[in-house]
Amino acid sequence: MRSIGRRRFLKLAGITALAGATWTLAPTVPALAAQDATAPRPVTPVAVPPPPPRPVPGLHSATSFDTPLPLPGDRSFMGLMDGGSRIELSATSDPRLPTGDMPPAPPLCFQTEHGGRPYWNPTLVIQRGASLRVRLVNRLEAPTLLRWHGLLADWRMGGHPVMMLLPGASFEYRVTLRNRAGIYPYHAIAPGFSGRQTHQGLVGLCIVDDEEERAALAAMDIEPLGAGGTGAFRATLPAPGNGPSDVPLLFQDRRLDRDGVPVYAPGLDDRISGLIGDVLTVNGVAGAKLDVVTRMYRLRLVNMCNARVLHVGLARPDGAPQPFTLMGTDGGMLERPLPLQRLFLGPGERADILVDLRAANPADEWHLVNLPFDPMRRAGAASGGAGAPGEGEAARLLRLRVMQRVDYAQPLPVRLCDVPSAPPLPQGPPRRLHVSRGEVLRRPSWLLNGQPFALRHDTNADLPDDFPAPRVPARTTEVWELSNDAASIPHALHLSGFQLRVLERRGSPPQVAAPAVAPSGCSATDTGIKDTVLVWPGETVRVLVDFRDAPPETQRAALYSRVLECLDDGMVQDVSVP
Repeated sequence: MRSIGRRRFLKLAGITALAGATWTLAPTVPALAAQDATAPRPVTPVAVPPPPPRPVPGLHSATSFDTPLPLPGDRSFMGLMDGGSRIELSATSDPRLPTGDMPPAPPLCFQTEHGGRPYWNPTLVIQRGASLRVRLVNRLEAPTLLRWHGLLADWRMGGHPVMMLLPGASFEYRVTLRNRAGIYPYHAIAPGFSGRQTHQGLVGLCIVDDEEERAALAAMDIEPLGAGGTGAFRATLPAPGNGPSDVPLLFQDRRLDRDGVPVYAPGLDDRISGLIGDVLTVNGVAGAKLDVVTRMYRLRLVNMCNARVLHVGLARPDGAPQPFTLMGTDGGMLERPLPLQRLFLGPGERADILVDLRAANPADEWHLVNLPFDPMRRAGAASGGAGAPGEGEAARLLRLRVMQRVDYAQPLPVRLCDVPSAPPLPQGPPRRLHVSRGEVLRRPSWLLNGQPFALRHDTNADLPDDFPAPRVPARTTEVWELSNDAASIPHALHLSGFQLRVLERRGSPPQVAAPAVAPSGCSATDTGIKDTVLVWPGETVRVLVDFRDAPPETQRAALYSRVLECLDDGMVQDVSVP
Protein backbone atom coordinates (compact mmCIF):
# COMPACT_ATOMS: atom_id res chain seq x y z
CA MET A 1 0.00 0.00 0.00
CA ARG A 2 1.25 3.50 -0.77
CA SER A 3 0.49 5.92 2.05
CA ILE A 4 0.40 9.69 1.83
CA GLY A 5 2.61 12.08 3.78
CA ARG A 6 1.64 15.46 5.18
CA ARG A 7 3.42 17.51 2.48
CA ARG A 8 1.85 15.45 -0.34
CA PHE A 9 -1.57 15.63 1.35
CA LEU A 10 -1.47 19.43 1.68
CA LYS A 11 -0.46 19.80 -1.95
CA LEU A 12 -3.30 17.58 -3.19
CA ALA A 13 -5.84 19.21 -0.87
CA GLY A 14 -4.86 22.64 -2.18
CA ILE A 15 -5.35 21.53 -5.78
CA THR A 16 -8.78 20.08 -4.96
CA ALA A 17 -9.84 23.25 -3.15
CA LEU A 18 -9.14 25.30 -6.21
CA ALA A 19 -10.89 23.03 -8.48
CA GLY A 20 -42.95 13.96 23.22
CA ALA A 21 -46.11 11.52 23.28
CA THR A 22 -47.77 13.79 20.79
CA TRP A 23 -46.35 16.00 18.12
CA THR A 24 -46.18 19.77 18.38
CA LEU A 25 -46.10 20.51 14.68
CA ALA A 26 -44.89 23.88 13.46
CA PRO A 27 -46.05 25.84 10.41
CA THR A 28 -44.13 25.55 7.18
CA VAL A 29 -42.68 29.08 7.43
CA PRO A 30 -39.12 28.54 8.79
CA ALA A 31 -39.16 31.50 11.19
CA LEU A 32 -42.50 30.44 12.66
CA ALA A 33 -41.31 26.85 12.87
CA ALA A 34 -38.40 27.91 15.07
CA GLN A 35 -40.70 30.06 17.23
CA ASP A 36 -43.23 27.28 17.77
CA ALA A 37 -40.54 24.68 18.54
CA THR A 38 -39.13 26.75 21.42
CA ALA A 39 -42.44 27.90 22.96
CA PRO A 40 -43.15 26.59 26.48
CA ARG A 41 -45.99 24.13 26.81
CA PRO A 42 -48.99 25.30 28.88
CA VAL A 43 -49.79 23.42 32.07
CA THR A 44 -53.30 21.92 32.13
CA PRO A 45 -54.48 21.34 35.71
CA VAL A 46 -57.43 19.13 34.76
CA ALA A 47 -57.69 16.22 32.37
CA VAL A 48 -59.18 17.19 29.02
CA PRO A 49 -59.63 15.19 25.84
CA PRO A 50 -56.58 15.51 23.59
CA PRO A 51 -57.05 17.76 20.56
CA PRO A 52 -57.39 16.07 17.20
CA PRO A 53 -53.97 15.47 15.59
CA ARG A 54 -52.84 18.26 13.31
CA PRO A 55 -51.97 17.28 9.75
CA VAL A 56 -48.33 17.18 8.80
CA PRO A 57 -47.65 20.19 6.55
CA GLY A 58 -45.77 19.87 3.31
CA LEU A 59 -47.23 16.55 2.18
CA HIS A 60 -48.79 17.89 -1.01
CA SER A 61 -45.79 19.11 -2.96
CA ALA A 62 -45.12 19.30 -6.66
CA THR A 63 -43.05 16.10 -6.49
CA SER A 64 -45.20 13.17 -7.54
CA PHE A 65 -43.41 10.46 -5.57
CA ASP A 66 -44.01 7.96 -8.35
CA THR A 67 -40.46 6.61 -8.76
CA PRO A 68 -40.20 2.99 -7.55
CA LEU A 69 -37.82 2.75 -4.63
CA PRO A 70 -34.66 0.90 -5.76
CA LEU A 71 -34.06 -2.14 -3.56
CA PRO A 72 -31.11 -4.51 -3.24
CA GLY A 73 -31.30 -7.18 -5.92
CA ASP A 74 -28.99 -9.34 -8.01
CA ARG A 75 -27.14 -6.63 -9.94
CA SER A 76 -26.31 -2.95 -10.35
CA PHE A 77 -27.03 -0.38 -7.63
CA MET A 78 -27.07 -1.69 -4.02
CA GLY A 79 -26.89 -5.27 -5.35
CA LEU A 80 -26.68 -7.89 -2.60
CA MET A 81 -23.31 -9.58 -2.25
CA ASP A 82 -21.92 -12.14 0.19
CA GLY A 83 -19.67 -10.07 2.44
CA GLY A 84 -17.87 -13.24 3.49
CA SER A 85 -16.41 -13.78 0.02
CA ARG A 86 -13.36 -11.92 -1.25
CA ILE A 87 -14.50 -8.74 -3.00
CA GLU A 88 -12.61 -6.19 -5.06
CA LEU A 89 -14.07 -2.70 -5.22
CA SER A 90 -12.81 -0.05 -7.61
CA ALA A 91 -13.33 3.58 -6.65
CA THR A 92 -13.97 4.99 -10.11
CA SER A 93 -15.36 7.94 -12.05
CA ASP A 94 -15.86 5.76 -15.16
CA PRO A 95 -18.16 2.85 -14.25
CA ARG A 96 -18.82 0.12 -16.82
CA LEU A 97 -22.52 -0.39 -16.29
CA PRO A 98 -25.53 -1.27 -18.45
CA THR A 99 -27.46 1.63 -19.92
CA GLY A 100 -30.95 2.31 -18.63
CA ASP A 101 -30.20 1.35 -15.02
CA MET A 102 -32.29 3.00 -12.31
CA PRO A 103 -30.99 4.98 -10.68
CA PRO A 104 -28.22 5.98 -13.09
CA ALA A 105 -24.70 5.75 -11.74
CA PRO A 106 -23.49 8.89 -9.94
CA PRO A 107 -20.27 10.67 -10.93
CA LEU A 108 -18.26 8.46 -8.54
CA CYS A 109 -19.01 4.93 -7.36
CA PHE A 110 -17.58 1.72 -5.95
CA GLN A 111 -17.76 -0.82 -8.77
CA THR A 112 -17.31 -4.58 -8.82
CA GLU A 113 -18.52 -7.70 -10.65
CA HIS A 114 -19.83 -11.02 -9.44
CA GLY A 115 -20.96 -13.98 -11.52
CA GLY A 116 -20.55 -11.90 -14.65
CA ARG A 117 -22.97 -9.26 -13.34
CA PRO A 118 -22.00 -5.64 -12.61
CA TYR A 119 -22.56 -4.00 -9.24
CA TRP A 120 -22.01 -0.50 -7.99
CA ASN A 121 -22.09 0.45 -4.30
CA PRO A 122 -23.07 -3.14 -3.46
CA THR A 123 -24.88 -4.08 -0.24
CA LEU A 124 -22.60 -6.50 1.61
CA VAL A 125 -24.43 -9.02 3.82
CA ILE A 126 -22.22 -10.89 6.29
CA GLN A 127 -22.68 -13.07 9.36
CA ARG A 128 -21.39 -12.00 12.74
CA GLY A 129 -18.09 -13.79 13.35
CA ALA A 130 -17.23 -14.09 9.66
CA SER A 131 -14.31 -12.28 8.01
CA LEU A 132 -14.85 -9.30 5.73
CA ARG A 133 -12.21 -9.20 2.97
CA VAL A 134 -12.46 -6.26 0.60
CA ARG A 135 -9.66 -5.02 -1.65
CA LEU A 136 -10.03 -1.38 -2.64
CA VAL A 137 -8.39 -0.15 -5.84
CA ASN A 138 -8.20 3.63 -6.18
CA ARG A 139 -8.89 4.50 -9.82
CA LEU A 140 -9.63 8.14 -9.01
CA GLU A 141 -7.37 11.13 -9.57
CA ALA A 142 -7.37 11.97 -5.85
CA PRO A 143 -6.59 10.09 -2.62
CA THR A 144 -9.38 8.03 -1.08
CA LEU A 145 -10.02 5.15 1.29
CA LEU A 146 -12.90 3.10 2.71
CA ARG A 147 -14.31 3.97 6.11
CA TRP A 148 -16.21 1.06 7.66
CA HIS A 149 -18.46 3.26 9.78
CA GLY A 150 -19.12 1.69 13.19
CA LEU A 151 -17.25 -1.60 12.72
CA LEU A 152 -15.06 -2.76 15.60
CA ALA A 153 -11.72 -3.20 13.86
CA ASP A 154 -8.01 -2.57 14.05
CA TRP A 155 -7.45 1.12 13.32
CA ARG A 156 -5.74 0.43 9.97
CA MET A 157 -8.50 -1.91 8.79
CA GLY A 158 -11.42 0.27 9.88
CA GLY A 159 -10.39 3.20 7.71
CA HIS A 160 -8.50 5.72 9.85
CA PRO A 161 -8.26 9.01 7.89
CA VAL A 162 -4.44 8.82 7.62
CA MET A 163 -4.63 5.52 5.72
CA MET A 164 -5.46 7.29 2.45
CA LEU A 165 -4.58 5.59 -0.83
CA LEU A 166 -2.90 7.56 -3.58
CA PRO A 167 -4.30 7.26 -7.12
CA GLY A 168 -3.50 3.82 -8.50
CA ALA A 169 -2.84 2.27 -5.08
CA SER A 170 -4.77 -0.61 -3.49
CA PHE A 171 -5.30 -2.01 -0.02
CA GLU A 172 -7.06 -5.10 1.34
CA TYR A 173 -9.28 -4.63 4.38
CA ARG A 174 -9.64 -7.66 6.63
CA VAL A 175 -12.09 -7.40 9.50
CA THR A 176 -13.47 -10.22 11.67
CA LEU A 177 -17.02 -9.09 12.46
CA ARG A 178 -17.46 -8.64 16.23
CA ASN A 179 -20.40 -6.25 15.92
CA ARG A 180 -23.97 -7.18 16.72
CA ALA A 181 -26.42 -7.36 13.84
CA GLY A 182 -27.01 -3.95 12.31
CA ILE A 183 -26.25 -1.65 9.38
CA TYR A 184 -22.71 -0.32 9.19
CA PRO A 185 -22.36 1.95 6.13
CA TYR A 186 -19.12 2.32 4.23
CA HIS A 187 -18.04 5.46 2.42
CA ALA A 188 -15.02 7.39 1.22
CA ILE A 189 -13.21 9.35 3.88
CA ALA A 190 -9.98 11.21 3.20
CA PRO A 191 -9.42 14.63 4.81
CA GLY A 192 -9.78 17.24 2.10
CA PHE A 193 -11.77 14.92 -0.17
CA SER A 194 -14.46 13.26 2.02
CA GLY A 195 -17.29 15.68 1.32
CA ARG A 196 -16.80 15.64 -2.44
CA GLN A 197 -16.41 11.88 -2.77
CA THR A 198 -19.37 10.94 -0.55
CA HIS A 199 -21.63 13.60 -2.11
CA GLN A 200 -20.69 12.34 -5.58
CA GLY A 201 -21.62 8.74 -4.82
CA LEU A 202 -18.95 6.78 -2.90
CA VAL A 203 -21.22 5.24 -0.26
CA GLY A 204 -22.78 1.83 0.39
CA LEU A 205 -24.14 -0.49 3.08
CA CYS A 206 -22.63 -3.38 5.04
CA ILE A 207 -25.27 -5.41 6.87
CA VAL A 208 -24.25 -7.69 9.74
CA ASP A 209 -26.60 -10.58 10.51
CA ASP A 210 -26.81 -12.85 13.57
CA GLU A 211 -29.10 -15.50 15.08
CA GLU A 212 -30.46 -13.16 17.75
CA GLU A 213 -31.82 -10.72 15.19
CA ARG A 214 -33.18 -13.49 12.95
CA ALA A 215 -35.16 -14.89 15.89
CA ALA A 216 -36.69 -11.49 16.69
CA LEU A 217 -37.64 -10.91 13.05
CA ALA A 218 -39.08 -14.43 12.69
CA ALA A 219 -41.50 -13.68 15.53
CA MET A 220 -42.89 -10.87 13.36
CA ASP A 221 -42.71 -12.82 10.10
CA ILE A 222 -40.14 -10.39 8.70
CA GLU A 223 -37.59 -11.96 6.37
CA PRO A 224 -34.13 -10.44 6.92
CA LEU A 225 -32.58 -8.69 3.97
CA GLY A 226 -30.57 -11.20 1.96
CA ALA A 227 -32.12 -14.28 3.55
CA GLY A 228 -33.81 -15.26 0.30
CA GLY A 229 -30.71 -14.87 -1.87
CA THR A 230 -29.64 -12.04 -4.13
CA GLY A 231 -32.71 -12.23 -6.36
CA ALA A 232 -35.35 -12.11 -3.64
CA PHE A 233 -35.96 -8.38 -3.52
CA ARG A 234 -37.67 -6.35 -6.22
CA ALA A 235 -39.30 -2.94 -6.47
CA THR A 236 -42.76 -4.38 -7.19
CA LEU A 237 -45.12 -6.82 -5.51
CA PRO A 238 -45.10 -10.07 -7.53
CA ALA A 239 -47.78 -11.68 -5.36
CA PRO A 240 -49.88 -10.77 -2.31
CA GLY A 241 -47.58 -10.27 0.68
CA ASN A 242 -44.47 -11.28 -1.27
CA GLY A 243 -42.73 -7.90 -1.31
CA PRO A 244 -39.81 -7.05 0.93
CA SER A 245 -40.62 -6.56 4.60
CA ASP A 246 -37.05 -5.55 5.58
CA VAL A 247 -36.27 -2.34 3.69
CA PRO A 248 -33.04 -0.31 3.88
CA LEU A 249 -33.45 3.43 3.30
CA LEU A 250 -30.18 5.20 2.49
CA PHE A 251 -30.67 8.99 2.68
CA GLN A 252 -28.40 11.43 0.86
CA ASP A 253 -28.92 15.02 -0.24
CA ARG A 254 -27.21 16.54 -3.25
CA ARG A 255 -26.92 19.69 -5.28
CA LEU A 256 -27.68 19.13 -8.95
CA ASP A 257 -26.95 21.01 -12.15
CA ARG A 258 -29.53 21.71 -14.88
CA ASP A 259 -29.14 18.18 -16.23
CA GLY A 260 -29.70 16.58 -12.83
CA VAL A 261 -26.02 15.65 -12.34
CA PRO A 262 -24.63 16.03 -8.80
CA VAL A 263 -22.23 18.96 -8.55
CA TYR A 264 -20.04 19.55 -5.51
CA ALA A 265 -18.97 23.17 -5.18
CA PRO A 266 -19.19 24.20 -1.51
CA GLY A 267 -19.01 27.87 -0.58
CA LEU A 268 -17.46 29.37 2.53
CA ASP A 269 -20.62 28.87 4.60
CA ASP A 270 -20.80 25.24 3.48
CA ARG A 271 -17.25 24.57 4.62
CA ILE A 272 -18.01 25.85 8.11
CA SER A 273 -21.62 24.73 8.57
CA GLY A 274 -21.76 21.70 6.26
CA LEU A 275 -23.23 21.35 2.79
CA ILE A 276 -27.01 20.92 2.63
CA GLY A 277 -28.19 19.61 -0.74
CA ASP A 278 -31.16 20.88 -2.72
CA VAL A 279 -32.53 17.39 -3.44
CA LEU A 280 -32.99 14.63 -0.86
CA THR A 281 -32.71 11.10 -2.25
CA VAL A 282 -33.63 7.71 -0.82
CA ASN A 283 -31.66 4.78 -2.26
CA GLY A 284 -30.41 7.07 -4.99
CA VAL A 285 -33.70 8.57 -6.21
CA ALA A 286 -35.90 11.52 -5.28
CA GLY A 287 -39.68 11.20 -4.96
CA ALA A 288 -39.63 7.45 -4.20
CA LYS A 289 -42.61 5.20 -3.55
CA LEU A 290 -42.76 1.72 -2.01
CA ASP A 291 -45.68 -0.62 -2.64
CA VAL A 292 -46.78 -2.25 0.62
CA VAL A 293 -49.53 -4.43 2.08
CA THR A 294 -51.28 -4.46 5.47
CA ARG A 295 -48.55 -5.96 7.64
CA MET A 296 -45.50 -5.02 9.75
CA TYR A 297 -42.41 -3.61 8.04
CA ARG A 298 -38.92 -2.92 9.27
CA LEU A 299 -37.55 0.28 7.74
CA ARG A 300 -33.80 0.73 8.25
CA LEU A 301 -33.02 4.44 8.27
CA VAL A 302 -29.43 5.38 7.37
CA ASN A 303 -28.50 9.06 7.24
CA MET A 304 -25.52 9.39 4.89
CA CYS A 305 -26.02 13.06 4.08
CA ASN A 306 -22.92 15.22 4.30
CA ALA A 307 -24.41 17.44 7.01
CA ARG A 308 -28.24 17.33 6.99
CA VAL A 309 -30.11 16.35 10.15
CA LEU A 310 -33.39 14.46 9.61
CA HIS A 311 -36.45 14.74 11.87
CA VAL A 312 -38.36 11.60 10.95
CA GLY A 313 -42.05 10.95 11.48
CA LEU A 314 -44.87 8.91 9.93
CA ALA A 315 -48.11 10.37 8.54
CA ARG A 316 -51.44 8.68 7.77
CA PRO A 317 -53.40 9.41 4.57
CA ASP A 318 -55.19 12.36 6.20
CA GLY A 319 -51.88 13.82 7.35
CA ALA A 320 -52.37 12.83 10.99
CA PRO A 321 -49.21 11.66 12.78
CA GLN A 322 -48.93 7.91 13.23
CA PRO A 323 -46.83 6.27 15.98
CA PHE A 324 -44.12 3.81 15.03
CA THR A 325 -41.70 1.66 17.02
CA LEU A 326 -37.95 1.98 17.46
CA MET A 327 -36.33 -1.45 17.15
CA GLY A 328 -32.62 -0.66 17.00
CA THR A 329 -29.93 2.01 16.76
CA ASP A 330 -26.33 2.24 15.47
CA GLY A 331 -25.12 -0.84 17.31
CA GLY A 332 -28.08 -3.19 16.89
CA MET A 333 -31.40 -4.05 18.48
CA LEU A 334 -32.81 -2.63 21.69
CA GLU A 335 -33.81 -5.00 24.47
CA ARG A 336 -37.44 -3.90 24.16
CA PRO A 337 -39.26 -2.08 21.35
CA LEU A 338 -39.81 1.60 22.09
CA PRO A 339 -42.96 3.37 20.79
CA LEU A 340 -42.47 6.94 19.62
CA GLN A 341 -43.74 9.49 17.14
CA ARG A 342 -40.57 11.20 15.93
CA LEU A 343 -36.80 10.97 16.09
CA PHE A 344 -33.78 13.03 15.07
CA LEU A 345 -31.15 11.34 12.94
CA GLY A 346 -27.79 13.06 12.45
CA PRO A 347 -25.27 12.30 9.69
CA GLY A 348 -23.84 8.81 10.21
CA GLU A 349 -26.60 7.72 12.60
CA ARG A 350 -28.92 4.77 11.95
CA ALA A 351 -32.30 3.70 13.33
CA ASP A 352 -34.39 0.60 12.66
CA ILE A 353 -38.10 1.31 12.98
CA LEU A 354 -41.16 -0.94 12.79
CA VAL A 355 -44.14 0.43 10.86
CA ASP A 356 -47.47 -1.32 11.46
CA LEU A 357 -49.81 -0.98 8.47
CA ARG A 358 -52.50 -3.41 9.60
CA ALA A 359 -54.95 -0.53 10.11
CA ALA A 360 -54.41 0.73 6.57
CA ASN A 361 -56.79 0.19 3.68
CA PRO A 362 -56.03 -0.65 0.06
CA ALA A 363 -55.28 2.50 -1.95
CA ASP A 364 -54.19 4.38 1.21
CA GLU A 365 -51.05 6.47 0.93
CA TRP A 366 -48.94 6.81 4.06
CA HIS A 367 -45.75 8.86 4.12
CA LEU A 368 -42.44 8.81 5.89
CA VAL A 369 -41.89 12.51 6.52
CA ASN A 370 -39.38 15.06 7.67
CA LEU A 371 -40.99 17.14 10.42
CA PRO A 372 -40.29 20.88 10.76
CA PHE A 373 -37.54 21.88 13.21
CA ASP A 374 -34.90 24.54 13.79
CA PRO A 375 -31.63 23.32 12.17
CA MET A 376 -29.65 25.60 14.56
CA ARG A 377 -26.80 26.30 12.14
CA ARG A 378 -25.59 29.47 13.87
CA ALA A 379 -21.98 29.45 12.65
CA GLY A 380 -22.23 30.39 8.97
CA ALA A 381 -19.14 32.38 8.00
CA ALA A 382 -20.99 35.01 5.98
CA SER A 383 -24.65 34.83 6.95
CA GLY A 384 -24.73 33.30 10.41
CA GLY A 385 -28.16 32.06 9.35
CA ALA A 386 -30.32 29.40 10.97
CA GLY A 387 -29.74 26.82 8.28
CA ALA A 388 -29.82 26.18 4.57
CA PRO A 389 -33.24 26.53 2.91
CA GLY A 390 -35.23 23.34 3.20
CA GLU A 391 -33.30 21.54 5.93
CA GLY A 392 -35.80 22.15 8.73
CA GLU A 393 -38.92 22.34 6.57
CA ALA A 394 -41.65 19.72 6.50
CA ALA A 395 -41.30 17.40 3.53
CA ARG A 396 -42.17 13.94 2.32
CA LEU A 397 -39.35 11.39 2.34
CA LEU A 398 -41.07 8.25 1.01
CA ARG A 399 -44.60 7.36 -0.16
CA LEU A 400 -45.98 4.05 1.13
CA ARG A 401 -48.73 2.97 -1.29
CA VAL A 402 -50.99 0.28 0.19
CA MET A 403 -51.78 -2.23 -2.56
CA GLN A 404 -53.95 -4.82 -0.86
CA ARG A 405 -55.05 -6.36 2.41
CA VAL A 406 -53.35 -9.56 3.59
CA ASP A 407 -53.73 -11.87 6.57
CA TYR A 408 -51.15 -10.87 9.16
CA ALA A 409 -51.63 -11.54 12.89
CA GLN A 410 -48.13 -11.54 14.36
CA PRO A 411 -47.97 -9.38 17.51
CA LEU A 412 -45.18 -6.96 18.32
CA PRO A 413 -42.82 -8.77 20.73
CA VAL A 414 -42.63 -7.42 24.26
CA ARG A 415 -38.92 -8.21 24.31
CA LEU A 416 -36.52 -8.37 21.37
CA CYS A 417 -33.17 -9.63 22.67
CA ASP A 418 -30.55 -9.69 25.42
CA VAL A 419 -28.56 -6.49 25.11
CA PRO A 420 -24.98 -6.72 26.41
CA SER A 421 -24.78 -5.26 29.88
CA ALA A 422 -23.44 -1.73 30.17
CA PRO A 423 -19.73 -1.47 31.00
CA PRO A 424 -18.84 -0.40 34.55
CA LEU A 425 -18.66 3.32 35.25
CA PRO A 426 -15.12 4.46 36.01
CA GLN A 427 -14.12 6.47 39.04
CA GLY A 428 -12.86 10.01 38.74
CA PRO A 429 -13.82 13.03 36.66
CA PRO A 430 -14.89 12.70 33.02
CA ARG A 431 -12.73 13.65 30.04
CA ARG A 432 -14.11 16.96 28.78
CA LEU A 433 -14.08 17.73 25.06
CA HIS A 434 -15.59 21.05 24.02
CA VAL A 435 -16.19 22.08 20.41
CA SER A 436 -16.15 25.77 19.58
CA ARG A 437 -15.61 28.03 16.61
CA GLY A 438 -12.39 30.00 16.31
CA GLU A 439 -9.62 30.86 13.91
CA VAL A 440 -6.53 29.04 12.70
CA LEU A 441 -4.04 31.01 10.60
CA ARG A 442 -6.62 33.81 10.32
CA ARG A 443 -9.33 31.67 8.81
CA PRO A 444 -12.51 30.34 10.49
CA SER A 445 -12.06 26.88 11.94
CA TRP A 446 -13.31 24.51 14.61
CA LEU A 447 -11.42 24.09 17.89
CA LEU A 448 -11.29 21.30 20.49
CA ASN A 449 -10.86 22.61 24.02
CA GLY A 450 -9.73 25.91 22.53
CA GLN A 451 -7.02 24.35 20.34
CA PRO A 452 -6.99 23.17 16.71
CA PHE A 453 -7.91 19.55 16.12
CA ALA A 454 -4.74 17.49 15.58
CA LEU A 455 -4.24 14.67 13.06
CA ARG A 456 -0.74 13.33 12.47
CA HIS A 457 -0.28 12.54 8.77
CA ASP A 458 1.72 9.33 9.02
CA THR A 459 0.81 5.68 9.36
CA ASN A 460 2.71 4.92 12.57
CA ALA A 461 0.63 3.42 15.34
CA ASP A 462 2.54 5.17 18.15
CA LEU A 463 2.08 8.92 18.46
CA PRO A 464 5.03 10.98 19.73
CA ASP A 465 4.85 12.00 23.39
CA ASP A 466 4.70 15.68 22.46
CA PHE A 467 1.83 15.23 19.97
CA PRO A 468 -1.41 16.85 21.27
CA ALA A 469 -3.65 13.78 21.35
CA PRO A 470 -6.01 12.52 24.07
CA ARG A 471 -4.35 9.43 25.54
CA VAL A 472 -6.25 6.52 27.03
CA PRO A 473 -4.15 5.31 29.97
CA ALA A 474 -5.58 1.78 30.16
CA ARG A 475 -7.87 -0.64 28.34
CA THR A 476 -10.90 0.18 30.46
CA THR A 477 -13.87 2.55 30.26
CA GLU A 478 -13.96 6.33 30.28
CA VAL A 479 -16.73 8.90 30.62
CA TRP A 480 -16.46 11.67 28.04
CA GLU A 481 -18.35 14.94 28.20
CA LEU A 482 -18.94 16.13 24.66
CA SER A 483 -20.07 19.75 24.70
CA ASN A 484 -20.90 22.09 21.84
CA ASP A 485 -20.67 25.86 21.82
CA ALA A 486 -23.94 27.83 21.60
CA ALA A 487 -22.72 29.62 18.45
CA SER A 488 -22.20 26.40 16.56
CA ILE A 489 -23.96 23.79 14.41
CA PRO A 490 -25.26 20.30 15.26
CA HIS A 491 -22.15 18.11 15.22
CA ALA A 492 -22.55 14.34 14.81
CA LEU A 493 -19.39 13.17 16.62
CA HIS A 494 -18.00 9.75 15.75
CA LEU A 495 -15.19 7.74 17.39
CA SER A 496 -13.69 5.20 15.02
CA GLY A 497 -13.27 1.62 16.19
CA PHE A 498 -15.16 1.88 19.49
CA GLN A 499 -18.73 1.99 20.77
CA LEU A 500 -20.52 4.35 23.14
CA ARG A 501 -23.39 4.43 25.62
CA VAL A 502 -25.15 7.76 26.10
CA LEU A 503 -25.55 8.54 29.81
CA GLU A 504 -27.02 12.04 29.91
CA ARG A 505 -27.96 15.13 27.90
CA ARG A 506 -27.82 18.59 29.47
CA GLY A 507 -28.66 22.00 28.06
CA SER A 508 -30.59 20.45 25.16
CA PRO A 509 -32.69 22.79 22.99
CA PRO A 510 -36.44 22.50 23.66
CA GLN A 511 -37.08 20.59 20.41
CA VAL A 512 -34.65 17.91 21.65
CA ALA A 513 -35.55 17.98 25.35
CA ALA A 514 -39.32 17.72 24.77
CA PRO A 515 -39.36 14.15 23.38
CA ALA A 516 -36.75 12.82 25.84
CA VAL A 517 -37.55 9.32 27.06
CA ALA A 518 -35.63 9.41 30.36
CA PRO A 519 -35.02 11.82 33.28
CA SER A 520 -31.40 11.99 32.10
CA GLY A 521 -32.59 13.87 29.02
CA CYS A 522 -31.66 11.00 26.71
CA SER A 523 -33.58 10.71 23.47
CA ALA A 524 -35.05 7.54 22.00
CA THR A 525 -32.03 6.94 19.75
CA ASP A 526 -29.72 7.24 22.81
CA THR A 527 -31.20 4.10 24.37
CA GLY A 528 -29.13 1.66 22.32
CA ILE A 529 -25.46 1.08 21.60
CA LYS A 530 -24.01 3.98 19.61
CA ASP A 531 -20.98 4.93 17.55
CA THR A 532 -22.16 8.41 16.48
CA VAL A 533 -23.69 11.00 18.82
CA LEU A 534 -25.52 14.14 17.69
CA VAL A 535 -24.54 17.09 19.91
CA TRP A 536 -26.67 20.21 19.41
CA PRO A 537 -25.45 23.80 19.92
CA GLY A 538 -25.27 24.62 23.63
CA GLU A 539 -25.69 20.96 24.60
CA THR A 540 -23.50 18.64 26.69
CA VAL A 541 -23.72 14.87 26.17
CA ARG A 542 -22.06 12.46 28.60
CA VAL A 543 -21.08 9.15 27.01
CA LEU A 544 -19.41 5.99 28.29
CA VAL A 545 -16.63 4.81 25.95
CA ASP A 546 -15.58 1.17 26.14
CA PHE A 547 -11.89 0.48 25.37
CA ARG A 548 -11.76 -2.96 27.03
CA ASP A 549 -12.04 -5.10 23.90
CA ALA A 550 -9.63 -3.18 21.67
CA PRO A 551 -7.23 -5.19 19.47
CA PRO A 552 -4.00 -6.02 21.34
CA GLU A 553 -1.74 -3.79 19.23
CA THR A 554 -1.45 -0.04 19.77
CA GLN A 555 -4.50 1.71 18.35
CA ARG A 556 -5.04 5.17 16.86
CA ALA A 557 -8.70 6.05 17.09
CA ALA A 558 -10.06 9.11 15.31
CA LEU A 559 -12.64 11.41 16.86
CA TYR A 560 -14.25 13.55 14.17
CA SER A 561 -17.37 15.39 13.13
CA ARG A 562 -19.42 13.41 10.64
CA VAL A 563 -20.30 16.75 9.04
CA LEU A 564 -17.95 15.98 6.18
CA GLU A 565 -17.07 19.55 5.22
CA CYS A 566 -15.96 20.11 8.83
CA LEU A 567 -13.89 16.93 8.71
CA ASP A 568 -12.28 18.11 5.47
CA ASP A 569 -11.53 21.43 7.15
CA GLY A 570 -9.49 19.64 9.82
CA MET A 571 -12.08 18.67 12.45
CA VAL A 572 -10.51 15.29 13.22
CA GLN A 573 -8.52 14.37 16.32
CA ASP A 574 -6.16 11.44 16.87
CA VAL A 575 -6.79 9.47 20.08
CA SER A 576 -3.99 7.25 21.40
CA VAL A 577 -4.95 3.83 22.78
CA PRO A 578 -1.63 2.19 23.78
